[in-house]
Amino acid sequence: MNYNWRIVKLGLNDQLNQDGVLLENAVVQVQWKLIAEDTDGVKASYLGNTTLDASSIPANQFVPLNDVTSAQVITWLQDVLAGAEQDRINKQLDAKIERSKLRTIKPNW
Repeated sequence: MNYNWRIVKLGLNDQLNQDGVLLENAVVQVQWKLIAEDTDGVKASYLGNTTLDASSIPANQFVPLNDVTSAQVITWLQDVLAGAEQDRINKQLDAKIERSKLRTIKPNW
């Protein structure tokens, strides 16, 4: 199964970090889509919304909005969704693909 992430929309907000430094236009909300495709080309998608928190990011490690890439946002999402949550989403996608395949199977008689 192949899984591909798409960033749909970013939510921004100024956020204070632990040191009291204002991080301007921090990415604090991400609307995303995860698309699964099996070896037969059958696809399914899952739309999600994830909240991010920049308050623990030191000012010297903060990525300004103009420098943020899709790959970075996907990495942040994967860090937040790691483990059981990611497994749950993948299982839902796998089940959608299986249901889709069952609907398209034609009997041989």
